[in-house]
Amino acid sequence: MESFKSLTWKQTILVVSSTLFFAVVIFFIELTLLVINARQELTENQRELIDSIEQPATDAIWALDDLRAKQTIRGILKVEHVGSAILKHEDGSRFVAVNNGAPAVNPELFTDISAELFGDLEHISRSLYRPFYIDADGNKELIGTLTVFYYTQELTSSLFSSLRFSLWATLARAFLLTLVLSIVFHRFLTQPIAKISEAIDRIDPESPAKHLLPAARSHSNDELGTVITKLNQILVQFDTTQAKLRKMATRDPLTGLPNRALLLETIAVTIQRAKMQQSRFSLLFIDLDRFKNVNDSLGHEIGDQFLVRVARSLELTAGQIGTVARLGGDEFVVLTDGLDSPTKAADFVDKLLVQLNTPMQLHEHTVHPAASIGIAIYPDDGLRAEDLIRHADIAMYSAKAAGSNQWAFFKSQMTERASVRLKTEASLHDALVNDEFTLHFQPKLDLRTGEVVGCEALIRWHKDDRLISPISFIPVAEETGIIIQIGRWVIEQSCKTIRDWQTSYNFSMPVAINVSSQQFLDASLVPDIKQAALRYQIAPELLEIEITETSLMNDVESAIIKLQQLKTAGFSIAVDDFGTGYSSLSYLRRLPISTMKIDRGFVSDLPEESAIASTILMLGKQLDLNIVAEGIENEQQLTWLQNQGCEIGQGFYFSKPLPIEAFEATYIAPKCNLIKTV
Repeated sequence: MESFKSLTWKQTILVVSSTLFFAVVIFFIELTLLVINARQELTENQRELIDSIEQPATDAIWALDDLRAKQTIRGILKVEHVGSAILKHEDGSRFVAVNNGAPAVNPELFTDISAELFGDLEHISRSLYRPFYIDADGNKELIGTLTVFYYTQELTSSLFSSLRFSLWATLARAFLLTLVLSIVFHRFLTQPIAKISEAIDRIDPESPAKHLLPAARSHSNDELGTVITKLNQILVQFDTTQAKLRKMATRDPLTGLPNRALLLETIAVTIQRAKMQQSRFSLLFIDLDRFKNVNDSLGHEIGDQFLVRVARSLELTAGQIGTVARLGGDEFVVLTDGLDSPTKAADFVDKLLVQLNTPMQLHEHTVHPAASIGIAIYPDDGLRAEDLIRHADIAMYSAKAAGSNQWAFFKSQMTERASVRLKTEASLHDALVNDEFTLHFQPKLDLRTGEVVGCEALIRWHKDDRLISPISFIPVAEETGIIIQIGRWVIEQSCKTIRDWQTSYNFSMPVAINVSSQQFLDASLVPDIKQAALRYQIAPELLEIEITETSLMNDVESAIIKLQQLKTAGFSIAVDDFGTGYSSLSYLRRLPISTMKIDRGFVSDLPEESAIASTILMLGKQLDLNIVAEGIENEQQLTWLQNQGCEIGQGFYFSKPLPIEAFEATYIAPKCNLIKTV
């Protein structure tokens, strides 16, 4: 891990580095200016010196007076930095030479610097000419040369000596400036930032708005003050957002009730308290009956209002003795700490259902709520929160299977049934993917002539070389919602079969298909049927839609609209299991149906118990409906139905449901041959 580095230390290093850099730059600028100035002065001095001795040296060499010449040039040795001088004849031979002795030996680097700075000024020469003589061509006569040599190393040493103090002074100023700047920066920048850092460390993540950063008065109107203000604004906003997120994480956004996360925490606390007190408590799992019907028929907005009203009703009834939570959708949980026995739980649930069943007025619609409730008791039905919820959920499914507005206690056997249900659900999904479903067909006969006038398509499930009856898997499919996908498959296969019979046998036979309650409520039912018929190019009247009486009674007004759409499109509509429901006769005239089927339960009682069957037959004739008796199993039943004028029948007496190959061989192919022969 990288070690911590103080901002003050970093700042000091930066200031020192910057100051030293500029000090060195300034020093080199001063050095350059001094060198330039020194060169200019040396050049001027050399010119003045050579000018001053030019004439005496000329006279001495012209007179060949070496003593005078030495005296003349020896005088220039007193000039600063002059090392030697030499006077030569015109032929280059030496006439007179003088020097100040050997200079001090300097380091090679210093010598190189001196040569670089003043190498071109180490000597100066002047040509000497015969006095007062110019030949006929105007030329002067050269009589000698004077050369003066300088010790430039002394000049360089002198120059650097003068700069030494300047360098130390510059460095001293730099370090003093560094110290001052470091103190100022630390006082007005680093120290406030350090305080902000300390204040940030003290912020409580759970309540950031209670630990706002301190605002320094000296920085109230500068950038640092702006940063502190912005950070405090962020802390306040974060605190507000955190509160909202905390509420969202623990509360249902629609109803405001505790959600699953908060419910689990509450149950865990209740379990700990129950352990300490060695007490019991109850958990109720509530699922609204037919809520999907409200959503589909009245819209999601009304459905949400319905859920809110149900939540308030539950709070009103159970809020005083426990916690009401919403798990999602139409599922609620009531944790009742005071219900420590099955008797108390049962009494409370009865009162709760009475309260829930109170009709609700939602805009112009009146809704009659109903619910199924499962009850789990701690510690008998579970020692953990998840187990109690799961077991209460299982009990709720058991209650729902018994009908609307029912409740049930959890029993260990329910877990086994729930496990089987889950396995069946998974297998049903696989069955759709692996094409394990098939259709069997049961013929419908004209009871007067014995002629086959249609058939009913019945689904079967081929699994592991076994043929599974729909009685075993249809209830699970309806509970889990996969019945809608299975229903679409039945519609598709039935239309395909009608098309295949027309193509292969040039023969058309009406096929009746059963539509479950959930599938009938699904918004895509009518489009699915229309699109399948169009896709396979079959006449709509060849497909008969069988709806159970219970499906119609769930929401009569919505059912009438949907059935009218199907009838307008040309499809036949039959009411299946007629007589098993309730309050159906008052709506029968309004339903756009063409066929009414007498339930097998009434047919099986014939001819001894014939009152209901007689009533249905009479009602069907008055409404001009086709009557189909299903479940005919013996000749006595058939005779009674014929005598009462029932037109169409089906049942094991004629034929059980057959695979498509056997049905075609028995009822399609012979009829086609007869048609062809005729």
